Amino acid sequence: MEAVKRSRPRVSRRDWIEAAYQELIRAGEPGVSINALAARLGVTKGSFYWHFRDRPELLSALLDRWAHERTGEVLTLALGTTPDPRERLRRILALGREVAPLDRAMRLWAQHDPAAAEAVRHADRTMLDHLASCLTDLGFPAPDARLRALLMLRAWVGGYLVAPPDGPSLDGPSPDGNDALTDPDALLDLFLGRP
Repeated sequence: MEAVKRSRPRVSRRDWIEAAYQELIRAGEPGVSINALAARLGVTKGSFYWHFRDRPELLSALLDRWAHERTGEVLTLALGTTPDPRERLRRILALGREVAPLDRAMRLWAQHDPAAAEAVRHADRTMLDHLASCLTDLGFPAPDARLRALLMLRAWVGGYLVAPPDGPSLDGPSPDGNDALTDPDALLDLFLGRP
């Protein structure tokens, strides 16, 4: 009997980049190896070289896509169909947990790689500009809006970089029973409060 030849799946350049995202989240930038990605995709290493010259080209594509598309995806989800700047801000704060694993991995990578650091700066500038624009639309003067936007971005990132304290929370629950530091509405009320 002849052995049945199993066909391997066809993978695109985008599939390799998506697999690289997953490995980046799982194992950090050093874990994004051609062997690990081929195993994840169920293909041979040779398939990789149809799409990329080498690992640095893959990493460059990963950074470029994250800096441009991922930030755009977050903003698209936040904008949705609402013209309400407060609702857009609330949505961005709420998305923090969803994008946290990849964002955390990118920021750790950026600590030792100049190209990753530039990708993170690009994404942060884009997000900061959007936050400041929403705050300006809500009536804050431009300098005030920019400072609040920076604080919001830092809280958004810090929300998943700083582990919750052990034991009872000092901040107490928000009125709806959620932790005040993770409830997007409570955080937004804090950021939008005026003296």
